[in-house]
Amino acid sequence: MPFSQEELEEAYQQLTSGSFKLKREVFFGILNDGEQFWVDIQPFLLSRGYRLRPRYDPKWTPPWLLGSTINTDVYAYEEALSLSNGRHLNDAVRVSDGYRVVLKSIDTSKEEIPVAQFLSSPELRSDPRNHTVPILDIILLPNDDTRALLVMPQLLHFNDLPFLHLGEFTDAVRQFLEGLEFMHQHNTTHGDACYFNLMVDFTKLVPRGVHFIMPHTHDGLTWGREWNTRSSVGPLKYYFIDFGLSAHYLPEQDIMFEGPYGQDRTVPEHSLPEPYDTFKVDIYQLGNVINRMINEYDGLEPLLPIALGMTRKNPQDRISLREALEKLDQIPKKVLKRRVWKQTTPTDIRFVVRFCCANPTSRWVL
Repeated sequence: MPFSQEELEEAYQQLTSGSFKLKREVFFGILNDGEQFWVDIQPFLLSRGYRLRPRYDPKWTPPWLLGSTINTDVYAYEEALSLSNGRHLNDAVRVSDGYRVVLKSIDTSKEEIPVAQFLSSPELRSDPRNHTVPILDIILLPNDDTRALLVMPQLLHFNDLPFLHLGEFTDAVRQFLEGLEFMHQHNTTHGDACYFNLMVDFTKLVPRGVHFIMPHTHDGLTWGREWNTRSSVGPLKYYFIDFGLSAHYLPEQDIMFEGPYGQDRTVPEHSLPEPYDTFKVDIYQLGNVINRMINEYDGLEPLLPIALGMTRKNPQDRISLREALEKLDQIPKKVLKRRVWKQTTPTDIRFVVRFCCANPTSRWVL
């Protein structure tokens, strides 16, 4: 680095003397403790065939400090983007084919790895009803038997891009219902079948890809993405992620559970002092996601009976996942073609949506 500490301090003070806010650690390229975990294992991961972003190379120096003058436009560089999840999640490229993956650091004393392995076993993976995220690799860390890395495809949150037709949404719901039923039929509960754990394979939706830290961009720098409508590129694949609260039960094992719960704090069982049936909780959680989406979109009302049936206060009164799928099949095909509107979509974007729906081969930038 060609600059003295005094020069760097002066540049930082000048940069932040006005209204512009920039954290000191960002300007100086100081990684947080979680990020240092990835720096420490970067050479090992590279030897295993996975390349992290340049920021996590042990020899990395902030590029804005490498020229003959200090470039104060720090966020003109993708390498300024840090991990908010620290050591728990990071993205990488599989060197052999350029495939983008996500690495998740897992506590080996927990059940997450055995459950993930079970769900990604060749026999279960071959079943088209299996909508759990594929586990591509499990990496044991050198000199640390307390943690391991799960390697998974990079996915996008299922509602990150808007649904435009009822049929697009029912396709997602069908896969989530089917996937949860598949897990239950194999004596496995998800435990957190909630909004932020539902994903979609975006490779056909956003062919240019999305940045792991800033998924509303392709490259982490330029806001906006070119993307296709679901109807124009379907069918898509939807997945459950995060098995941190999942459990696999033996056939004769007691399924009543008492312990931590997931994102949805409205589950009625959680207010009760006695153990509860986690299979019924899964049904409530997914039903409440459907209910949330009905409230977020105009036009998803045909799914209201399913959402209400899955979220009844008494667990024994909730409809089964099979019943929910049967109700989904009862929605007339002509109804599935109806347009739906995301209520939070700005007026100008609604105009773009209308235009692109009239020209379905077009791509849009949002």
